[in-house]
Order: sequence, then structure tokens, then C-alpha cells
Amino acid sequence: MRKLLTGVCDNVTKNIDKILLWKNSFHQVVPEGSVVLLAYNPTPSDIKTLEDNNIAFLNVSGEGTETVNNQRLTILSDFLRDYSKFYDVVFNTDVFDVAFLKDPFKKLDLAKYDIFVGGESMLHYQEPWNTDVMHKCFPEYLQATKDQEIYCSGVMAGRPLQLSKFLLDMVKTTLTSKKGHDIEDQAAMNIIIHQNDKSQDEKYRLKKFEITEDWCLHMAICGPTQFFESWGFKDRIKERYGITPDWKDYDIVHQFNRIPEIHKQIKDINGL
Repeated sequence: MRKLLTGVCDNVTKNIDKILLWKNSFHQVVPEGSVVLLAYNPTPSDIKTLEDNNIAFLNVSGEGTETVNNQRLTILSDFLRDYSKFYDVVFNTDVFDVAFLKDPFKKLDLAKYDIFVGGESMLHYQEPWNTDVMHKCFPEYLQATKDQEIYCSGVMAGRPLQLSKFLLDMVKTTLTSKKGHDIEDQAAMNIIIHQNDKSQDEKYRLKKFEITEDWCLHMAICGPTQFFESWGFKDRIKERYGITPDWKDYDIVHQFNRIPEIHKQIKDINGL
């Protein structure tokens, strides 16, 4: 099976250590996989940095009023569509704060599903940041999604063509935003998942991993950040799932750089 990891980033030279951790951790657990970075408006220095570090990349450009965070959706959708014949399954993730501890492809049941996302363990109404974005950008969906679990747009996987279509739907949704926040992609994704769940003819064969399945831990909510206990996340997770998540149990850890001691341990694991 032809496996790919990809993601979009800018300011490559400034962030090369983060990019190397993302790439090297993937190759530690998926040595046969490919990694292609989509370098956004790279400078000559950025290109030299990527070449010096043997990082395969595509030079992609963008301009206009949309943020890089939103523009990357179109970039990724186009890339996955155009290169779909070269890969069977792909991970599209954030680049600066994602690391791999175990092979995450092993849990992907491609016979039943085409797209895979991970839950953050909280319902929308229980988490202030996601509620705020939905309220400011897509107020018409605030009530409809308030009792839905939050799914994170920072780590997605699936078959390239289906994931390309899913990302294109996210683009179309962001275009309807009230532009009250500069990060809209996650809210857009959760709206699409809500619509998919409610549809009689499911548009996407979508697998939603829960934190008890040890696929991906999104640490902004699942701890131990400074908000893990003070905002009640720890108690809610314990009540709902009967666990306190341990990052070492997961295939993927996301947002680990918000906890300095865990960030250091993950760098040490990867010799960085």
C-alpha cells in the first residue's frame, strides 16, 4: 500500500526543527511511507533549507484575502486530486505540532471507511474556543452542533480523492463564514460532519475515532495543558470515558508543544 504524509506550511527556515520532527517521527513508525511538504510561498532560503535536509516538497503559492489556514484547504484538495493515482492512503496534518509514536495506518479500515478524523472528547458547548469560532463565523449552526463532539481538523486521513472532495467541501463552507475569526477550518469541518451524520444518504464514509481508540490525542483539550483541569476537561473525560489519557498510548500526538516537558520527551525519542 502506497502511504503518504503531507501538510502545508510557510516560514520553512524559521520552523525547520518542527518540520523535521514531524517528518522524522513519521518515518520512524512508517519507514516505507512518503512525505511531501507543500511549501507555501517559499523563499530561496526556504528551498535551500528543504533541499539541505532532504525533505521532498512542492512549491505552492497563494494570495488574496483568505488566511493561510484557509488557503491550505484548497492547496491540499488540489494536490490530493492531482496526485491521487500515486497513493492509496494519505495523512494530511498540521506540520508544526504533530508527531507520530506508532503506525497510525494500522487502525484505518479502508474496506468500511474512506475518511478518518479524531475526536477531541468534548461536546461543542463544553469547550469555549470552538464555541466562540462557531458563534462568530457560522452562528446559524451554533445550536445544531452544540451537542456534537468536536472533531479536529489538524489530523485527517483517507483515500486521496475522497479526502480531496472533503477538503473542497470545507473550502465551500468557509466561503459562507461571517469572518469573525481567523481560524475557520475546524468549524467548517464539524459542520460537514454534522450534515453527513444527518443525511439519509451519507455523502462520506467517515470514521470518527474516539480517544479510547488510541489513534490520535489532541492535547489542547485532552491534556495536560494548563486548561486540562481548570476548565474541567479532565473530570469530563474521566466521567465520559473512564480514563485519564496518557499520550504514550497513542499513534499520533497533536498540540504536544503546548506542554514543554512532553515536547522535550518527543524530541528525545526522535533524536532531535
